[in-house]
Amino acid sequence: MGVPVVTLAGEHHAARVGASLLSAIGLKDLIARSPDEFVGIAAGLAADRVRLSALRESLRSRLASSPLCDAAAYAARFQDAMRSVWRDACGRAGKL
Repeated sequence: MGVPVVTLAGEHHAARVGASLLSAIGLKDLIARSPDEFVGIAAGLAADRVRLSALRESLRSRLASSPLCDAAAYAARFQDAMRSVWRDACGRAGKL
């Protein structure tokens, strides 16, 4: 925690997780689409001590206040999804 991460977005799930997390905390500018862009973003961040320091100071609070840590909203969305699945299953059972 507290170390900014630059990620290279890829084609499969494991290569997209970093992009998903950075997007959720408002740091889309740290997502590279190519290896050359990755190097450019990382080098730019390393050279910008002020921004790097500000990111280190704010990462924990960014994450805590993001949708990733909003348990109540997550539970509500999950509950809605389960209710929808149940309704669909009941509807299909009635047609059998």
